[in-house]
Amino acid sequence: MTTSIEELADMIKEKEKELYEMKKDYRERRTEGLRSAIEQRTEAEKLVRDEMKALGYEGRDTKTIRWYNF
Repeated sequence: MTTSIEELADMIKEKEKELYEMKKDYRERRTEGLRSAIEQRTEAEKLVRDEMKALGYEGRDTKTIRWYNF
């Protein structure tokens, strides 16, 4: 089996692309739970801000919620 240097270089490039895609998929799967938790926290904070506005705390900085004020 004789393969030229160009063929070997092409094979290496293909394997590098495949490895890159596999690493990308691995990172996405590994951080999927964290991303989900961050999205849920953001949604919960939005609901709390809306409730604070309904309670009349609209004049304060409602973007950052400080729980020790309650």
